[in-house]
Amino acid sequence: MQLKEYFWATKEQRSLDSTRVGLVQLAFPIMLESILRATVGMVDVAFLSVVSDTVVSSVSISNQFIMFCQIIATALATGATVYINQAIGMKNQDKVNMFATVAILANTLMGLLFGALFLAVPQMFLKIMTLEADAVDTACRYLQICGGMMVFQCIEIVMVNLCRSLGRIKAPLIVHFFSNIVNVAGNYLAIYHADLFWNVDPVAGVAVASVLSRVTAMLISMFLVRNSKLSFSFKFLRPFPKSEVKLILAIGIPGGINSMAYSLSQIVTTSIISLLGISMVAAKVYVSNIVQYVALISQAFCNACTILVGYRIGAGEYDEAKKIRSIVTKIALLSNGVISLALMTVRFPLLRMFTQDEAILVMAANIFFIDFFVEIGRALNNSLSGALQAVGDVRFSLIVNQGCGWILAVGGAYLFAILLNMGLYGVWIAFACDELIRGNILLWRWRSNRWMSGAEAKRKIIAVKSP
Repeated sequence: MQLKEYFWATKEQRSLDSTRVGLVQLAFPIMLESILRATVGMVDVAFLSVVSDTVVSSVSISNQFIMFCQIIATALATGATVYINQAIGMKNQDKVNMFATVAILANTLMGLLFGALFLAVPQMFLKIMTLEADAVDTACRYLQICGGMMVFQCIEIVMVNLCRSLGRIKAPLIVHFFSNIVNVAGNYLAIYHADLFWNVDPVAGVAVASVLSRVTAMLISMFLVRNSKLSFSFKFLRPFPKSEVKLILAIGIPGGINSMAYSLSQIVTTSIISLLGISMVAAKVYVSNIVQYVALISQAFCNACTILVGYRIGAGEYDEAKKIRSIVTKIALLSNGVISLALMTVRFPLLRMFTQDEAILVMAANIFFIDFFVEIGRALNNSLSGALQAVGDVRFSLIVNQGCGWILAVGGAYLFAILLNMGLYGVWIAFACDELIRGNILLWRWRSNRWMSGAEAKRKIIAVKSP
């Protein structure tokens, strides 16, 4: 392949082979989709802030439990998607159908289980939080409605992943565009025109709007998937595909553990920063809110890399897979580096949008210089983690990510910030050490080719035709 073909494939090339899609063609819609997906939560917070800060806090607590369910659903969907991509690469449609059926069934059952728990006993989840009586009541109402209908979102997560794997690269963008319209309209009516709906409670109204947006997303994604060659049927589960399910869980379980452990490590790190004082917590929040956009472009390319590497591994084209990974790592490093440097030049105007406190401003502004190294390490991590996930080598990644995360990021934050009295600078130095060391370990793993034997063994399982 010529270099330009890695970035953009013509209609002719894609019509002959749906897996021959360019990195840019995949990455750009993924980036826009990520923005739209994040907008749903931001819209809810913006509208509820009109009611009160207490309501926003209560709903945020409920959302933590909903996010926990989303993490598990996404992990299961990702596990199936990795092998769907490989099955597509080797042109084994029966295995594509089987993996898709297993993923939908698993996420549906999980969504129904969590939904039933959220509906029946929301207090069981919320009592572990130290909330006032009014806040608990508000959180319960939101959790019962939004969490109780979790099954719709669990199915939508699978369907959107399937759309992307099947080469319908604009489909997720369409799904989230219309779900955002429904959510904004529903929030507006619930907050400003509640009298049109029997004076519905604002929290209940916003929760219903969120549910309706997820139902919209699910229905549109199901329609888009239905117009493809994909087929769902219980016949693909007879005899029960034990080997294939083990493959999915081998990706899904470590992925879920990794996501949950990362969330927990962030909570612990924030608690360490709180020992430095509330102003340091504020500075951390402001910097984090700005630098989260640094990796927007690179993360989209890394997600595209995961799909394309999966296709190539399925087709047995290992050299092509390595070439794609190499290109994406370079894009991620360049993108993160340039955007991080650009943010340095406008850091004071950006920070003044959040605070006018000079002490916080100076502290936060200086953090951007250290964050440059964090973003370089993150570029390595994101590209290598995605590539290793695509070949099914997730156990090594889990050990490295959690080992480095807890020892270097969390332990290092306490060592540098508290014991060595370096404050917030010490926390960010710990973050940089974590990202850079972890990224280089994953790079060594990829270059060692130790993942190839495992990838080949999994290919043999996927290549077997269904009876």
